[in-house]
This record gives sequence, structure tokens and C-alpha cells, in this order.
Amino acid sequence: MDPREDAPTEDPTSEPTASTSHRAAAPGFIRRHKALTILVALALVLTVGIGAWVWSLNSKIDDIPRFDADFERDDRPDRTQPKEALNVLLVGVDGRGTDVRERLQEGDTGLLSDTMMIWHLDEDHQNSQVVSFPRDSWVDVPGHGEAKLNAAFSWGGPELLVETLENTLDIYIDHVAVVDFEGFKDITDTIGGVDLETADGGTQHFNGEEALEYVRERKTLPGGDFDRIDRQQNFLRTVLFEVTRTGTRINPLTVTNLIGDLGKLLVLDDDFTNDEIRDLGFDVIRRGAGEVEWMTAYTDGTGTSADGQSIVLLNIEKSRELMAAISQDEFKDYLKDNKIDRLPKPEDVP
Repeated sequence: MDPREDAPTEDPTSEPTASTSHRAAAPGFIRRHKALTILVALALVLTVGIGAWVWSLNSKIDDIPRFDADFERDDRPDRTQPKEALNVLLVGVDGRGTDVRERLQEGDTGLLSDTMMIWHLDEDHQNSQVVSFPRDSWVDVPGHGEAKLNAAFSWGGPELLVETLENTLDIYIDHVAVVDFEGFKDITDTIGGVDLETADGGTQHFNGEEALEYVRERKTLPGGDFDRIDRQQNFLRTVLFEVTRTGTRINPLTVTNLIGDLGKLLVLDDDFTNDEIRDLGFDVIRRGAGEVEWMTAYTDGTGTSADGQSIVLLNIEKSRELMAAISQDEFKDYLKDNKIDRLPKPEDVP
């Protein structure tokens, strides 16, 4: 007898079981909806990839060192800038071989600040202004009397410098970032070097070490510290363009590497949260740097102090008016009636 004769036959009118239905439906669905299936698979891959990148980015941000800071005091100016706008004090310190970040975290206040800039980001973080203050500006340093601005950082670190600038300019400073010039080498090399325009219409390529020498130089420049301010702003302007142009903005690896370099470059106040830093970074990645205006605070030239020091005569009244307009996102209106010492075109920077 043929065993097949006794085998049960399948009723063609019977309903398929759940297991057979599932096995048959899945391949059939994939065959009928190949494009949709591929899109879903890609979405899953991208989600996992983006999640891994965000985790890596958060880890890099978390590695940026912080220093303890308490800027609150009874006579502190009111915060007048719009809610989402920020005034960030950038302090450039040349440790020349010492670990600036470690010294700050340990409370060492014996560092001299060669560069002081206030970077204001407007409420939608699409436009910003950077104002430099010459290090030899003659100001009143609380508890010490009249002195050069950079002495405030040496005597009392970021807290005393913030108090000095807030009192002098009558503004509120939200955060402080102390930049170690040595870190310029890494960030410059990460983006493949920087091309700076020259007065003869050409360009000069700078690697990390050469960029450090460029932003440090002062004595050979005809305008001294004023020319060095222009050089530093010009370098930052060029780097900002390089890291926010389209090719970099869509390259997660480069962005993550740059954040890692920032961890070697600066130390932040401990109130500058990871969420704030990440949100600022995402704004730049999505939108680019926006419009950035670079300038130097109002001065009345140079002079000599009573004890024979060469000083810069900061015009406090006009600088206050400038900073008030900037802090309240009114810089463009301010420019209609006022002139300011703005950063020259790249080819005109000494």
C-alpha cells in the first residue's frame, strides 16, 4: 500500500493556523513592499547610529573639565538679556607648558589672562557679537583699586575677573570659558589646518603649531596688543567658518573629534551644563554659525599709570552703551547711530 494514501489531506477550504499564516505572510509582505522594508531597516540603522553618536558626544562633553565658581554677590548687576540669550566670557590663558585646566580646578589664581572677550549669543542663537577687551585696560579691580584688567584674573581667578567686568560694564555674565592657547594646536590640526588671507592677495596655510605662534605674537606687530586682538579674532573667525561649513556640519565624526579637542582646549564654570553645551552644539550643526560680528571695546588710546605702567584707556561710558545694546539683542539698531572698532577684512589683518 502506498503510505501516501493514508496521509491526511489538507482541506483547501480550511482556515490556516496562526503559525502557518505568519510564516507565509512575512515573506509575502517583504516581497510586495521591498521599498518600505528597506526604509524601515535604514531607519532602524540610523536610529541606532544616531543614538550611539549622541552617547559618544555626551561622553565627550562630560569630559570637558569644570571649575568651581560662585559669581553671586549682593551688588551684582541684574540680568537684562532675553531669556535664551547668553553672555559668555572667553578668557585666553597661555600656560606655556603648565596644565591650565588642572591649575584652575585646584583653585590656582596665579595665571595671567592675555585675552578677554565677551561672546553674546542672541535669543535664537542665530547671530552673535564678540567684543574684545585689551588686557592692559585700566579699570577698578574690587579690593585692589585701579589696575590692569588682566591682573584681576591673576589675583582672583575667574570670579574676580567676572566681578570686575560686570561692575565696569554694568552687564550680567552668564558663563565663563577659560581657553588654554596650547589647545589651539589640536583643534587646528583636527580641521586640517587653517588658510589665512594675506595682504598681497594670497593665502598662508597654518598647522597647529604655526597657529599657536600666530595668536601669541604681539611684540613684532606695529599695533601691539590691538593687532594681536585682531589676529586672535581673525583666527577664530576662520576656524568658526571651517567647522560650520556644510561638509563639517554633516560629519558626526568630525564634530565629535572637535568636541574632544575642546575638552583639551578649555575649562568651563560648573554651572555650564552638558545640556546647554549640547544644545548650542546642535544649533551650530543644524544652522551654521550664523552672523558673527567681531569688535574691540571703545578705548581712548594708551597712556601711563601713576606708577609708570603702560596702560590702555578704556572708554567705560561708551563701552557700557555698546554692551547694553548687545546684551539686549539691539546691536543692529545701535550700529545705525554709532561706529565701533570692528575686525578688518581677513586680508587687512596684520
